[in-house]
Amino acid sequence: MWAELLQILLVSLLVLSGIHRFMLWLGSGLVWNSESPETSSVNDVCLPGKHGSTGPLPRVLIQIPVFNDAYALQSRLDCLKSLDYPRSLLQIQILDDSDDGSAEENAALVEALVAEGVPVTVIRREERTGFKAGALAYGMSVSDAEFVAIFDADFQIPEHFLSQTIPNFEDSRVGWVQCRWGYANRNRNFLTRAQARLLDGHFRIEHQARSRGGRFFNFNGTAGIWRRTAIEAAGGWSGKTVVEDTDLSLRAWDRGWRGIYRDDIVCNGWLPENFSAFRTQQRRWLAGGMDLFFKRKIDHSGKPFLTHFDFNARGLAPLVSVVVVLLAILAPLRRIFPDQLGPEPWVFRALGTQAFEGVFISFAFMGVLVYYASTGGGRYSRWLESFLVLLLGTGFAFYASLCCFDGILGRVSEFERTPKTAGATGGRNATLWEWAVFPLTAWLIVEVALIGAWSVLPLISMSFVGLFWSLLGTRSQGIAESSGSTLPSPCRNVGDSVV
Repeated sequence: MWAELLQILLVSLLVLSGIHRFMLWLGSGLVWNSESPETSSVNDVCLPGKHGSTGPLPRVLIQIPVFNDAYALQSRLDCLKSLDYPRSLLQIQILDDSDDGSAEENAALVEALVAEGVPVTVIRREERTGFKAGALAYGMSVSDAEFVAIFDADFQIPEHFLSQTIPNFEDSRVGWVQCRWGYANRNRNFLTRAQARLLDGHFRIEHQARSRGGRFFNFNGTAGIWRRTAIEAAGGWSGKTVVEDTDLSLRAWDRGWRGIYRDDIVCNGWLPENFSAFRTQQRRWLAGGMDLFFKRKIDHSGKPFLTHFDFNARGLAPLVSVVVVLLAILAPLRRIFPDQLGPEPWVFRALGTQAFEGVFISFAFMGVLVYYASTGGGRYSRWLESFLVLLLGTGFAFYASLCCFDGILGRVSEFERTPKTAGATGGRNATLWEWAVFPLTAWLIVEVALIGAWSVLPLISMSFVGLFWSLLGTRSQGIAESSGSTLPSPCRNVGDSVV
């Protein structure tokens, strides 16, 4: 009986997750966009100088934290020359915590920019405490700028970024502005295409829906700008969590500040190109997010039900991976061992039939496909990439589940940066759990095929293929070293750079 009740519970949780996704999709106001990601551009939708700003321009600090990512930084430095903001009101900090010997080379390149009149300085700390948050806080302590823009080393700063975002702060309640991510290597391989489509949904649907609805959404650590007083009122940057961006956003939100999402401003970054680096990134996001969610107590008293529901659904979203793993294993086992695990549920008998399972899985898969395909792209690429998201989600769920448990148990305290460029070190290999469950999924496929359990075959098959993909694509060396990739020319919108 326990198995049938568990399966009903898992299905119900997936239905609830699907309802929440549908609510976000409706709230985003995103029409079926036929424009291709390969042809859209930030300069097509925003014109410089037409932002309606009044009064004197404020002083702005741009912070670029870097740690052993010299190649990424050096490929982007020339972009600083073309910013359309008055240089007398601009400060640019390269927060260099590198310990790989690249600091001197970085400093030399910065000196060349200074000689051309670019207001940029290199700041190095004696102690690398607090990781990225510590670097950002230290940089702020030596600046009096009213606004602080933050870009990771691999992100391009659009020429008109400041002239387009500063006007949003004319509303005194606005604490931060987050812009959409673009991807300079979107079409590098199937993994980058899946990641790009997955992040399209995060920004173009989730962020847009929450921003339009006046609900909480977080700053994503890069491609955004903060009001200094909002950072200070929230208690400043904290290195006590590996998701310092979400942590600061939550504390600012609690104190009455709100964020604005700009879907029309695209900042091009660099995606991990293999699963070793992707695992590193996802562990920080998933485990760090779960750790923060369970540690922070948010008071929703007096707030609308939708706000309360959306916030908790957002915080618990990573647990969907646990549901997928359990369902992918339990559903086939119930068909293979009907006598031991129950042939049909006794509560709602129809829920255990193959017809119901087949219809449910079909609707669930189609819902995911439509959700991500609606974020735009070419006629075929949007469906291909959305299908890749399905494969990535079901196969990578085995690793994501471990990350969730690490976060719940508080076993994530070390900030691990994502290696993205040539010479970058780091990255996580596949776990023993993934290698152990791989033959299990293969055996389940064979068994359900032999007994004709067609209703559960799609789920376990996708889990197997996705898991095989993640195991095959894992590399311990740096991404660019294994793929031969290089960053595109700086300060240029290349063909596959935006979404």
